[in-house]
Amino acid sequence: MGDESDTSDESLDAGSDKFDPLKALYSPKMRLTSSAPTYDNVSKFEAILKGINVSPKSSKSTVPESSRQRFLPHQEPVPGKRREPKNVLSKMQKTIGPLGMLHGCMENRIRIRVYTRNARGIKGHVEAYVAAFDKHWNLALEDCFEVWSRKVKRKAPALGADAVKVEAAENGVPKTTVKRKERKTETLERHVPQMLLRGEQVAIIIKIN
Repeated sequence: MGDESDTSDESLDAGSDKFDPLKALYSPKMRLTSSAPTYDNVSKFEAILKGINVSPKSSKSTVPESSRQRFLPHQEPVPGKRREPKNVLSKMQKTIGPLGMLHGCMENRIRIRVYTRNARGIKGHVEAYVAAFDKHWNLALEDCFEVWSRKVKRKAPALGADAVKVEAAENGVPKTTVKRKERKTETLERHVPQMLLRGEQVAIIIKIN
């Protein structure tokens, strides 16, 4: 038993045909020399044991230099430039013209008034701060005060006026107040913390000093 545990035992010799890998793993006397060669995979190691010469592939091309295509300096491929990601935030920084004015109001926290429209004309206006926008005039607004008008509903309820019940608004729902009533229309107002206004509803935008 003492001879089997010795480092001179053939079962612990990695180059021997009687090498026992399981015994080598658990043997405290098994030592590997620092000069042992390393291989990329097991197949290459087995080929070396069998005496097969495995030479690395040459990185040089076998195509002769005379048959390669040659380019003049101005015909060399131009290195490509990595484009910056395009999104709403990056496009807002490069706006000019009327959109540039809107970007200035957003950066300087200038309050604006947006007149909104419907199918027949001007519906009302919204006073707010600009949080974001795009080229289609879609606006993300903050601290909004909205005023708009609509037709007065004159249709009487089917069961009489006493049967009509006004339910309290849910928590978090902005409260709408009737500012004034005219003959056929009424004007309402409300305060909304945030609002997304579609560009097709925007008629005109002005600054509020």
